[in-house]
Amino acid sequence: MNKFIAILNDSVLEIRDRKIIYLYLAVTVVMVLVFALIPDSLKVNGQDLMESGIIDDSMITEVVARFFDGFFGFMMFLMVFGSAGLLPSYLGKGRVELVLSRPIGRFKLLSMKFIAVYLVMIAILAAVSTIIFLTMSLRLGGLSGDFFFGLLFASLQFLIVYAIVFFIGVISNSGAAAIMGYFIIRIGAGLLAGREVVYAFLGDSIWKTVLDAVYHIFPKIGEMSGNYISILSGRGFGDFYPVWSSLLFAAVLYLLTLLYFNRKDY
Repeated sequence: MNKFIAILNDSVLEIRDRKIIYLYLAVTVVMVLVFALIPDSLKVNGQDLMESGIIDDSMITEVVARFFDGFFGFMMFLMVFGSAGLLPSYLGKGRVELVLSRPIGRFKLLSMKFIAVYLVMIAILAAVSTIIFLTMSLRLGGLSGDFFFGLLFASLQFLIVYAIVFFIGVISNSGAAAIMGYFIIRIGAGLLAGREVVYAFLGDSIWKTVLDAVYHIFPKIGEMSGNYISILSGRGFGDFYPVWSSLLFAAVLYLLTLLYFNRKDY
């Protein structure tokens, strides 16, 4: 336990030293100021839209859901940049020898680093999002607690995202490569989701089968995001297939990362 706490503290200090924490702070301050400046009443031609019922609670809930749908996606983008360089730095030349000299197995060592970075990034996501949500609640009235289910889902989505970043970071030992590799996979998965567009041109060729197979193998991060609005609006999951198939992809990728790290000669 003490070893994990040491790795967790190391991750926190490294994030602080990289100054990325100030970017998260800036995002929080800007969003809080924007929502804090929302007027107590919205009037058009002297008519209060809230009191008249033109804008009701369900409409506000939908707007908030759509806001956090975009905001969680934006935070994923920032969190990829904030976390991608942490593992390559941990395994950098000169430092990796000291890390591996500890009396602890490689599997356990890398797993603790993965969990430590993940927990730090999720703590940042939770803090930033909750502060913004509470500000919105104060200005717009009591909002639904479904926000916290959305936050849990965002944490699950980042687990998949970070498994990809983690894998590429270990293989390449480069934060920049981890970032670029993740976005290549992310864009590729998005294109595969719209593969039906080219079916008319492929006919009954083998390429249609190949595209379908690759689609089902790849993580479906963009399609997972399609669940945010339904979760945040209290309607539950819209489509569970992208979730479990992406989790399976992340689990396999994580195991491959551990196997590679265990065999690599540093």
